[in-house]
Amino acid sequence: MIKKIKSYVLDHFNDEVWMFKFTTGLKFILITTGFTFSVILFTYLILKIDLIYFVANGYPGASEFQEAFYAYITSSLDDMIVYFVLAIFFIFALGFYLSTIMLRPFKVISDFCESRMENKEKYYSPDYLSDLKLLTSFSVFFFSRIDEAKLKGRLEKIEIPVEYTRIHKPIFEKNFFFNYFFIIIIFALLTSLGIFVLNNTIREQVFQISGNFTSHYALGTKTFRFFIEEQFQVADIAVKFFIWLHVLMYCLLGAHLYGKVSGPSFAVFATMRSFLKGNYHNRIHLIGHYYLRDDCRKINKYLDHIQKTLPLD
Repeated sequence: MIKKIKSYVLDHFNDEVWMFKFTTGLKFILITTGFTFSVILFTYLILKIDLIYFVANGYPGASEFQEAFYAYITSSLDDMIVYFVLAIFFIFALGFYLSTIMLRPFKVISDFCESRMENKEKYYSPDYLSDLKLLTSFSVFFFSRIDEAKLKGRLEKIEIPVEYTRIHKPIFEKNFFFNYFFIIIIFALLTSLGIFVLNNTIREQVFQISGNFTSHYALGTKTFRFFIEEQFQVADIAVKFFIWLHVLMYCLLGAHLYGKVSGPSFAVFATMRSFLKGNYHNRIHLIGHYYLRDDCRKINKYLDHIQKTLPLD
């Protein structure tokens, strides 16, 4: 299984679009696993304090307790490893899928441009609800004007609607942003709930095995119970901080991913607008957005095709 996954990754290593999706999936994994292990590490430090408490209060057999406790915890975590691995695959799949959806507006335009160059009859049908509104609406206007130019047999300068002429920088696509940001936040809350459940599971195991251990000694369990309850109340502050920070990191990831498409979206829009205004030599030039290179190349080829096949005004 691992060899097949490794072979699949290596085969797609030179595919820039696939690598973007792959690295996006890894970013999702790194955030959740990073905070999961942070909570586990913090809980481990709390357990070390418990051992110090045993020694300080004269409980004999503290070392035996430590060995028994770690064996107990390890066996419990072994039972959860399957769910953890499944969760990792699900997290990666979500990141991979969201990155695919975010690149879809560019893919739809480039595929349509390619079909037009091959003289294939294809209807241009973008998704107005989930796609980038500015790019989607203007691309419809752009292709309809090109169709009119083909009927006339001549490429003329087009008067651009006022709502498009006033745009000189990337705009905030609130529908696009909040649609996918909402998905990311819901997912962040679900994974945070998973981290919280894992922490509580370990905590209950601490109560159980520690209570069994201290009940055999004269000091009993009341003192230890009070100590450990107060200790975990303090620990709750740190765990809640980790969880809120976990959600915040997913919010920042959502903003980061939005930035990956907002700039290129404006670049494609601005080039199409400039082309219709008569600047027929203008082409899309993106620096650093390697994952859109193939789509932009197809759009540029289509502009070349239009410029060469239609007489210019």
